[in-house]
Amino acid sequence: MSRRIEFTANYSLPAEIVHRTLVDGRFWNQRAENGADKGLTLDHLTTGEGTIDVGLAQAIDTSQLPSLVTKVIKGDVSIVRSEAWGPLVDGKAEGTFSAVATGIPINATGTASLVDTPEGSTLRIEGDVDVNVKLIGGAIEGMVADQILGILGRDQEVVEEWVAANA
Repeated sequence: MSRRIEFTANYSLPAEIVHRTLVDGRFWNQRAENGADKGLTLDHLTTGEGTIDVGLAQAIDTSQLPSLVTKVIKGDVSIVRSEAWGPLVDGKAEGTFSAVATGIPINATGTASLVDTPEGSTLRIEGDVDVNVKLIGGAIEGMVADQILGILGRDQEVVEEWVAANA
């Protein structure tokens, strides 16, 4: 069974500016540099004309995880979170995301859309989190889904900060 996640971020910025940030390799390199002391690294980065495929790898300190989770961990845990964005066309861009863990069978996938609105733009993310662990997988899915939603909320802040600093 999987856990459905949905997230909406409303920006006061037009989709063109948010998209330009999301497909800027410098934005992602800076994110990796800013999180390096917490084990964040750039896993991959491929840019094109208004497109990007990027992944950030995060080493996880398992001592901070609930005992329910640590019981099923095998080895070191890291998560690679990837995003891919297509070009902005007529005020709309489509993307995909994924998160895959090592050491615990976690997989999250979904889609993203960025659209202009009268107030700025809206980013919508929909997807599923799967934890393939018998009996307790559902409980872990809820925890992972909450973590992903928290990360997405922080992402909105980071985009806005980047735009303010690089406008």
